[in-house]
Amino acid sequence: MPKKIMKTFTLLLCLLSFGIATAQQNPAPVKATTQKEWDELDKNFIALVDALVKGDKTKFLALSCKEVDCVDCVGAVEAAKGAVFVPAEFYFTVISQKFTESPVYKAMAKKGYSFSSVIVENFKPKVVPKDYPKDLKIYEVWVETYKKDEFAKGHPGTSHSFRFIKINGKFRFYGMTSIP
Repeated sequence: MPKKIMKTFTLLLCLLSFGIATAQQNPAPVKATTQKEWDELDKNFIALVDALVKGDKTKFLALSCKEVDCVDCVGAVEAAKGAVFVPAEFYFTVISQKFTESPVYKAMAKKGYSFSSVIVENFKPKVVPKDYPKDLKIYEVWVETYKKDEFAKGHPGTSHSFRFIKINGKFRFYGMTSIP
């Protein structure tokens, strides 16, 4: 088994074990995401992509947090510190340029996208109101940008996630991340 696959398998096994251990220590039920929420997220995501495609900054800003998390927007030194927030206007200016020519847009148009959510316990980023709950629920729209070996032989593949959070009952674009 190649080292990279073994490392990935080991990491996934550790994450699964940690998740199970954490779940056993904290049995509080988590409110499941409803179909209505997924539909609402889908509409917001489509509107966000439409704003990027059309270069509609006003619409983009209305759908976004004031600042968005974008680890890929800055250098590795800053990214190592954790979440990196940049003004939504800056993000729009950078990302909307030639968005339809980007690998993410092309993959989304060809392959579609999927949804997931994750709860980050005891995490309250600076972009949420002071009365926001202590746990942050992030709704993700995943795009499989490249499958394994699709970009180049030996490339592990890449996926990008458009991340949203709910503020006062409305979805707001929170940022973007990618794996690996």
